[in-house]
Amino acid sequence: MLRFLLWLPICAAPGVALLWFVWRVPPIRDPARSVWGTYVLGMLAAIPAVLAENALARFTGISDQLDRLAGTTSLLFVFLFAAPLEEAVKVAAAWPAFRSGEFDEAFDGILYATAAAAGFASVEGALSLARHPVSASEVVRVFIILVSQPLLSSMWGYGLGRVRRTKTPTIRFMLLWLVATGLHAMLEHLTASRSTAATISAIPLVIGLAGLAWWAGRDLLARFGRTTLAPPVRRGLASLQPPSLHAMRQALHGSHRPVLFHWIPLGALTTTGVMLTTVTVAIWGGRRLGLDFAAIDRAESSTSAAAPLLLLACSVLVAFPVSGFLVARASNSDGVLEPALSAAVAIVAVLVLLGLAAPVALVLALAFAPVAFALACGGAWVGLGR
Repeated sequence: MLRFLLWLPICAAPGVALLWFVWRVPPIRDPARSVWGTYVLGMLAAIPAVLAENALARFTGISDQLDRLAGTTSLLFVFLFAAPLEEAVKVAAAWPAFRSGEFDEAFDGILYATAAAAGFASVEGALSLARHPVSASEVVRVFIILVSQPLLSSMWGYGLGRVRRTKTPTIRFMLLWLVATGLHAMLEHLTASRSTAATISAIPLVIGLAGLAWWAGRDLLARFGRTTLAPPVRRGLASLQPPSLHAMRQALHGSHRPVLFHWIPLGALTTTGVMLTTVTVAIWGGRRLGLDFAAIDRAESSTSAAAPLLLLACSVLVAFPVSGFLVARASNSDGVLEPALSAAVAIVAVLVLLGLAAPVALVLALAFAPVAFALACGGAWVGLGR
């Protein structure tokens, strides 16, 4: 208990800072008692959830199997129990605010989801550090938890914000909750394995979640008139001028031209070719720099595998915006639908091959898949000249 109390303020600091920023984004702020009360509810909800997870793991005798990367038992536990339970209790913590009169703006969905998740993550992180010996890998693991929990919850928070008037969650909320739960399970599995390769694979997924949360928050602010951020932040973000969700939906649907189906397999082949080229260049460059790529297979949890794994991961991710740009330009399409579908086909093909050859690599690739798809769509957007 003493270790938990010592770690709790440290683990609470990132979530408090994030919630403070999100709370101060809108020009009209919600009452502090509602926002920070939801944060406290998230903290309280974390205790029974974590205790239930630990109790089930001990009762079924699988505690020593939960840190096995790509292990069937570990995957079933996080996907069918741990992640759904944690996302459900975070929704429960945000529910009183959702049903209250203070929840009157679309952005409030992200605000209160962030509050509940930040409180939950602070207790979960403190309990984890109190139970395990402190090491660099454990600190990184807990930091990923502290950052990713609010980002994941902002997905279903977006769905709650869209129904702020009716106070009745729709199928959109359920789908976003399921997506958040699936990504949560993937991140929890990667971080629980305490593997260098798994931790590195979790980083781009967290970065992608941050971009998605920022994008969703920006869309809600613009849609419902709350567009003012803090002055220095607003100028920086405004200069980027990223597309809105509505603009991306229009780009995916295209205009009056039919779907260019023949460009889907051609685009998938283009993506595969660009991927092979970038990986080949990465391996050649890595060998010139003296990197040992065999360390990835030889010592999965060793830091010696970090540099070559990062290089290979970056080379694969770089291929997707490049191929998306090339397909959009070559097909002369009016939207990003064809490049997006071709990237999806290429990703599925890679996942199938990895599933047949190396289940561990499949789990790592699944973490990169959403980021790769988003990068392909971004490259196609640039290729359209918008």
